[in-house]
Amino acid sequence: MSSLLKFSVWTTYILINSLLAFLTDLAQWPPKTRNFWSACITTTIGTIFTEFPLYVILFKVWMWFAIAIMDVWFSIPIVKSSLIQVFMLILDIFTMSILLYNFYNNYKTRQIILDQTREFERYGPELPSITSSKFWLCVMPPLHIPLNIKVFRDITYGTQEELRQVVMLFIHGGNWMSMDKLIPFPQPWYLSSNNWIVCSINYRLAPKNPYPACLIDCKRALRWIKKNIVSYGGDPNFVAVSGDSAGGHLAALMALTANDKLYQPGFEQIDTKVQACVGINGIYDVTNKHKAFNPEWFSLEICGKNPSNMSEDSIREMLENASPEVLVERKGNLNEEFVPFLIIHGDNDQLINIKSCREFVKTFRNSAPNSKLVSIELPGAHHGYHFVSSPRTHYSMIAMLRFLNWAYHTSLNNNK
Repeated sequence: MSSLLKFSVWTTYILINSLLAFLTDLAQWPPKTRNFWSACITTTIGTIFTEFPLYVILFKVWMWFAIAIMDVWFSIPIVKSSLIQVFMLILDIFTMSILLYNFYNNYKTRQIILDQTREFERYGPELPSITSSKFWLCVMPPLHIPLNIKVFRDITYGTQEELRQVVMLFIHGGNWMSMDKLIPFPQPWYLSSNNWIVCSINYRLAPKNPYPACLIDCKRALRWIKKNIVSYGGDPNFVAVSGDSAGGHLAALMALTANDKLYQPGFEQIDTKVQACVGINGIYDVTNKHKAFNPEWFSLEICGKNPSNMSEDSIREMLENASPEVLVERKGNLNEEFVPFLIIHGDNDQLINIKSCREFVKTFRNSAPNSKLVSIELPGAHHGYHFVSSPRTHYSMIAMLRFLNWAYHTSLNNNK
């Protein structure tokens, strides 16, 4: 190999290695920003480097071997006689240390899930340990898509009658403005492979269709489920609701606004109660009570209302009616009890401040001490952790399954 080619290889190695070090550092300590697109970029980078550290480690090891095989380390005078090698070695040790810590943080989720779901342990599978083959079979593929799932797409009618299974209504996120039900979130697939029927839905998106159009559509989907799910083997008497991000917000509102005629135009007499709720990286306060949200943006872009043309009381009422935390506080003051809630949130979320989750949990427990709420905070998890197949994702899915199975069996016992 010529000296010029070796030097080119070495230069490329330095650039890639430096970029990996920078991105690893950015994922671990993302800068605080209020700009949505900047937060999206750091979230994407953070998700890759915190959920897939093993892939990055393997890539770095491959680079080391490639450099060694090409005899680049000591055959270039400028490299051999300078401190570049020492610098690159320190950089490698630093980067590998962070990546290994990210993997440890990912695996640490197992103990958190064990502690938080101990009372539901018998309602779901065991959490695989790092020494089991099942663990590695789960985490090595980048996406979690089981092959033994029967999918009904864009259904209009059903023909088959089966034994009734419990039902989950899953609401996708996307800032209330984007995304689609066809995105392969791991959670619906996992529940489907464990004897749940999952209905993944679309809803009208803002700003073309201002809020509460999205919430009304979710309730229309629930109406369809309760009327038709028997034809697909589902039990209309137990329907849980779940969602991520904006979908988590809508899922919480579904659980807290059951039978509210304001959100059921034309089907006011339909029962829209759900039996359990799971929020994943959701937003639970749009009033900015805790300085963690932009209410002006929500009013203008999502609700289609210009705050400058509204009175303060009208703005406050609109935002409070769209805030799960406020609804919990109101209904709690009336001594209402709520369906069981499971709240899962990453503590490194750049798009939705975890403060929103913590304050919702605090308000819920203070307002409804007799209602069940389980809160799981995932250390190091970014907003998009649940999109991919990682130890953290799989452990949180097992927690979700345990909780929902417990809620179902508790519901059966209460109805006897």
